[in-house]
Amino acid sequence: MAFYSKKYVKLTEKWIPVSKTVSCYDAKRLAKDIEKESTVSQTDVMAVLNAIPTVMTRYLAEGHSVKLDGIGSFFLTFECKKTGVDTPEEVSMDQVTNIKVQFRPAMKGGSTKGKFNNTLIADDIEWTYLPSAKGESIEDDAEDDGGANNNQGNQGGTSGGDDFVG
Repeated sequence: MAFYSKKYVKLTEKWIPVSKTVSCYDAKRLAKDIEKESTVSQTDVMAVLNAIPTVMTRYLAEGHSVKLDGIGSFFLTFECKKTGVDTPEEVSMDQVTNIKVQFRPAMKGGSTKGKFNNTLIADDIEWTYLPSAKGESIEDDAEDDGGANNNQGNQGGTSGGDDFVG
């Protein structure tokens, strides 16, 4: 079961649903559950999970993307200063202000079309309303500042999840 809450968006003066995350499972929990689903021990799974950041960092630094079947692909992107340069000869890495790892989720059937086509989204996901910690009233649910203080990285505060609940 997944959870959602209600959020007021000041920019549009409308209410929208937002996903709520009730807890965070760490690598140890993931390894324990993978052990139950496979013939690999929790210790072996942890060894693999601990190696992934080192290996992925190396691959990304070498200019490769990393695709995990059924999960998605990771690749590097960067942000540049707002002002460009006038000629191709002037282009340099000095213009880069931030390097990021981008994630593109795997899609069912290889298509990127469809409302919920991401392989990590269950076909039978069931959403349940979870009021804010402040109470049952929708007036108490989170208000949105139009995206200015959104820590989930979504554009304009119109989608995405809230911080952990509880």
